[in-house]
This record gives sequence, C-alpha cells and structure tokens, in this order.
Amino acid sequence: MATAPDAQPALGEPRLGGRWVLRALARPPYGLRRERTYSVRAAEGGPELFLRLHRVPDHPLRDCYPFGAHDLAVGLTLPGADETRAGGGPGPAARLLRDLVPALFALDPGCRRVIAAPDEDDTATQLALESGGFRRIAEADLPGGSVVLFAAEPPGIARLSTALDDMPH
Repeated sequence: MATAPDAQPALGEPRLGGRWVLRALARPPYGLRRERTYSVRAAEGGPELFLRLHRVPDHPLRDCYPFGAHDLAVGLTLPGADETRAGGGPGPAARLLRDLVPALFALDPGCRRVIAAPDEDDTATQLALESGGFRRIAEADLPGGSVVLFAAEPPGIARLSTALDDMPH
C-alpha cells in the first residue's frame, strides 16, 4: 500500500529486553499501524498492565502542545488504584516506564518527546508517570475530559536550557 510522502511510518514494537513480557492485543489488519495496544507483565510475574502507543499527530493530544512529527503518546492502564509498593518503592508501572521510554526513543530516533495524558482525577497514573521519569508540564481539555500532560524527553534534549539568556540571538 502506497503512503503519502509525509506519512509517518508504522509504529514498531518497543524492545524491552528480558525484564518484560509484551503481548500485542490489537492490530489493524491493513494500512499503517498508527496505534498499538499491548498487555505487559514483568518477566518475574506480577500484575498485568495495558499499554497503548500512538503517534501524536494522529491523537487528540496534537491540539495541546507544539508537537514534533515523531512524538509518541503513551496510554497506561494500571491494574488497581495503588501504584506504589508497600514500603514506598516504585510500582510495576513506574518500572515499566523507566524501561519503555528509552526503548521508544531507540525505536524512533526522530522522536523528541513521549507524552502521556491521564485524566486529571487519575492520581495513581500520575504518580506512576512521575516515578517513571515523566515531568508534569500542563493541564489540557480534550474531547473526553480534562487531562494532565506529562512528558519525557531524551537526555540530550532534556538538558538543553530554555532560559532566554541562553538562547542564541
């Protein structure tokens, strides 16, 4: 099937190594794969998490910030309301995100930002995102309701100063 020259490539499968078991759940039979859905479980066992990957240009988040053509959106469904482990350590979703984000940047070297947008009332997912290395950046209204935007960037971009005095002029 031919694609337009500016069309984004299909999403590949992130390589998470042996620490995670990733199982594809939904795949469009034809055309470009603009969304991928997975069931993910730690290799040593534990709760099943559900992960959705989208390209931001094909997602309602495109209206919320000045996205890059290769930016990715992550949707995460947690198994229960409590994401932290007893003793306060990061739960499985935060550990997954710490492995997933570098895998996504490796999957598409043109990606400059991975975005997540949990509902504003979903504090468990917000905590998992923060514990998983995402920064809270803004709140936004989408057709389905209000969300909190979180972003993760590759280290080379995250270290760049955004102070006006540091900008070339």
